[in-house]
Amino acid sequence: MDIQATLTLTIQAVVISFVALMVFDFIDGLWVVPLPPIEWEPSVIEQPTVLATALQPTPQQEIQEATPRAIAFEKISDTWTLEPQSPHHFVPTPAVIIPFPRLRLLPPNPS
Repeated sequence: MDIQATLTLTIQAVVISFVALMVFDFIDGLWVVPLPPIEWEPSVIEQPTVLATALQPTPQQEIQEATPRAIAFEKISDTWTLEPQSPHHFVPTPAVIIPFPRLRLLPPNPS
């Protein structure tokens, strides 16, 4: 089995499965699933009670814990106006010449 036949079968399988999913979803939508009665309530799971007493923080302590500390950043110079480290240090930028290929035309027709 070559690669083209494998890809064709794979594409057909994906399309047929997508169409089958749409048909099953349509058929499933024809019948309405009955909902449970209104009086019905789900079972409640009781939460365990905590026996140990913990100290409750005061609102002022919570505010102090929540406020971020001021972080001191180092002042750096602007990269656009940055001067070279030494006034005598100068690197000349070489000129870049990009050679473009020439289009070679056919010679004129000798007729």
